[in-house]
Amino acid sequence: MAVKINYEETAKTLIDLVGGTENINNVAHCVTRLRFVLKDPSKADKEAIKKVRGVLGVVEAGGQTQVVLGENVINTYQAVLNVDGIKDGGSIDENPDAPKQKPEGIKGIGKVIIDFISSAVNPLVPGLVAGGLLKVLLLLIGMAIPAFKESNANTMLGWVANAPFYFMPIFVAYGGAKKLNATPAYAMLVAASLLTPGWVSMVGAVKEAGSTSAPFFGVPALAVTYNGSLLPALLIAVVAAYAERFFNRVIPGIFKALLVGLCTIAVTGFLGFTILGPLGDYAGKLIAGVFLFLGDKAAPLAIAVLAACLPWLVMTGMHHGVSPFMASNISDIGYDAVIRPAFLLHNMSEGGACLGVALRAKDKEFKSQAFSLAVGCILAGVTEPAIYGVNFRLKKPMLGVMAGGFAGGLVAGLFHVKAYVMGYSTIMALPIFMDTILGMAVGVVTAIIVAAIVTFLIGFDQTEAHI
Repeated sequence: MAVKINYEETAKTLIDLVGGTENINNVAHCVTRLRFVLKDPSKADKEAIKKVRGVLGVVEAGGQTQVVLGENVINTYQAVLNVDGIKDGGSIDENPDAPKQKPEGIKGIGKVIIDFISSAVNPLVPGLVAGGLLKVLLLLIGMAIPAFKESNANTMLGWVANAPFYFMPIFVAYGGAKKLNATPAYAMLVAASLLTPGWVSMVGAVKEAGSTSAPFFGVPALAVTYNGSLLPALLIAVVAAYAERFFNRVIPGIFKALLVGLCTIAVTGFLGFTILGPLGDYAGKLIAGVFLFLGDKAAPLAIAVLAACLPWLVMTGMHHGVSPFMASNISDIGYDAVIRPAFLLHNMSEGGACLGVALRAKDKEFKSQAFSLAVGCILAGVTEPAIYGVNFRLKKPMLGVMAGGFAGGLVAGLFHVKAYVMGYSTIMALPIFMDTILGMAVGVVTAIIVAAIVTFLIGFDQTEAHI
């Protein structure tokens, strides 16, 4: 059950603790977090915020002070917006006096790259999930009604289900261009050119003639089809963005509307066919080969280690650097045998640890909250409230989370589980594992039980287990 709070009082308290309305540029929210964009983040009293009733944790990320509220986030957000002087995060209100942060060192550059890849792929994820679930539904209908497999309805709905995978480069180019504040149409257009029937036909003709490339102004364009590819589109988005900025600087104002777009797509298109596409394809195949090796030769250990490490990767945001390759694996290899299983088992182990806490907690209200968060992890795949409100907050349950993820990963890996379509990391997504669903179900049960038992046995500080 949800923790009962007075949303108006909570909103006013949070506003005071982040430095008052004069320190707030704007406020936004996601599924579980209230996100404050502050002029001076150092004015936020994070320790005091953590003690506010209903608050599950505080995170500094992406230039925001993020208050984890779980299921209370929407009502609290509305209460915050009702306070005079607070601006909705939907309208950008940058602080001109705030220093521009530049990436420092390898770690900083790595964060920028991870953030770019994640932002480029995120707009496509709902489509991939929807398409994947439609593919599962069509499969189930075909099993129940064999005649349906030969119907036009099955064929046409199959086209709908496969569209987000086939046209992945176009969607990724859009997301990458938006992240770089460039014109999405330019990157999308070039990415789409790699998928045209004319290019696909040319690739077939070139290969049939015994060649490996087609000349493009005398430069060889590797005969490769790019449907379902990720990295070529990312490279195209970057080059298109910088090409657009360059031509905007050098082309006189009177000719900008006429020539900037023309020059951008011409240059990026040439590089797309001759360098960016082949380079991205080669790198993608190398990465797919790594996951193929791990899935076939070391699946138990690979899934176990990733699932055990995910609690910390999620808290630092580093999991965003791995998750885009789920879609790439499914497109390139036909399945994902490492990442999605590990992500799902991590969520199950977070829920299992919350169950262990709930069984041992003495405070009735906290016990109820832990049970509620466990259900959220297992059925909805939402783990942040569980991480910040229970497991990380009490510290020792994190050992249970890691133990559950590791044990579940070993079991699932021994069954050689494979996710054949995209889906969310919830127990409701088990059908995406198709013929390996039984093995994944055993892994899920193992993760929940081990996490709950380990958490219950090692215990935690009861003085911290209260609301």
